[in-house]
Amino acid sequence: MSRERTVLIATGTALIVVVVAIAAFSLGVYVGVHGLTEEAPAVAGQRPATAAQVGVQADPGPVQPEPAAGAAQPARPQPQLIGRVRSRSGATITLETSEGPRLFQLGPNVQVSQAVEGQPEVPASLDQVQPGRHLAVFGQFVADGGGRLIARRLVLLPQVQP
Repeated sequence: MSRERTVLIATGTALIVVVVAIAAFSLGVYVGVHGLTEEAPAVAGQRPATAAQVGVQADPGPVQPEPAAGAAQPARPQPQLIGRVRSRSGATITLETSEGPRLFQLGPNVQVSQAVEGQPEVPASLDQVQPGRHLAVFGQFVADGGGRLIARRLVLLPQVQP
């Protein structure tokens, strides 16, 4: 095989490797931004929960104000979901989270409050939970094979300014 032919084959191979690497990088960026499916929500169950199923875990309660500097800080309960309300249908809410759309169900006697910057939470109404609102969801996952999330407390977060 002549030297020119070997150089042409090596150059062609290098170009193919570069094109495949660029395609793999582009696909990785797309999947990282949009996920494998952009519209399919991660379903956390379909059936409504009974009071006995929801009552297994105690309600985390309202968020307490920050203690004074130097004082031991109690552990704050962490929300199971944080995101923007995409839609609401009866007792089921779809939340747009950083991991993609997630469904959860409202538990019986769900508590709703509104977080105000630098102040304690104030009571709010379930009617304020509308598409576009940012929300923190506290509740529990019911172990019935579907991993349904039943919300016990919703906290309306301050609106994010673009």
